[in-house]
Amino acid sequence: MKTTFAAAVAAPALTMAALAVASGVTPVHADPLPYGPETCINGFVWREAFDGDTVCVTPATRSQVAQQNADPSANKEPEGGAFGPDTCVSGFVWREAFDGDTICVTPDVRAATKADNAADASRKAANAPEPTPVAQGGERTVVFEITGSGTVYSIDTNPTGSGVGENTPVPFKRTIKIGPDVDLLTVVAVTKTGEQGCRITLDGEVVAEQPVGDAFCSVNI
Repeated sequence: MKTTFAAAVAAPALTMAALAVASGVTPVHADPLPYGPETCINGFVWREAFDGDTVCVTPATRSQVAQQNADPSANKEPEGGAFGPDTCVSGFVWREAFDGDTICVTPDVRAATKADNAADASRKAANAPEPTPVAQGGERTVVFEITGSGTVYSIDTNPTGSGVGENTPVPFKRTIKIGPDVDLLTVVAVTKTGEQGCRITLDGEVVAEQPVGDAFCSVNI
């Protein structure tokens, strides 16, 4: 049975408990990983390039993959070629999200797909860094940074800010204000060239940091 988009999102334990109470069931313990080791961190969903594909990607990437899968003959030579009916037209290559994936896409999309595959483990909730205690308060200042050098395919932050597109140069910095309702901070980059790391600063204190080579930072506050 095909997993729905909503089922791919890691549901917060508090919300699950509230639903159980509303239905008349008293929860004993809310499962922090509702989909086991395949549960994505907040802000990421299963890609579903094929049945059972649980690589964690952004919702925008998942939508793009669904559009590509909807027309598998797109960008293929109508008369076939060196690879038979799976031959791509000039300027396109196989996506290669998995072995045998012959959806034809641009080279940049294939590179981003391979980057998503490589980053998958870091986007699983089971591998997320342990929460760092942070004092509660009113409005607070958060600085998201992608460190290192080169360019990226994308940068995503939680809370969500304006999208950062392909070829954005690094270092990158974004400063936002948050209220007491925010309980998770995340910044992640998909590398295109060079190598990147990341840092999250809350009210002047570094609360999450990864060295160059791991551009995924997350912290519960």
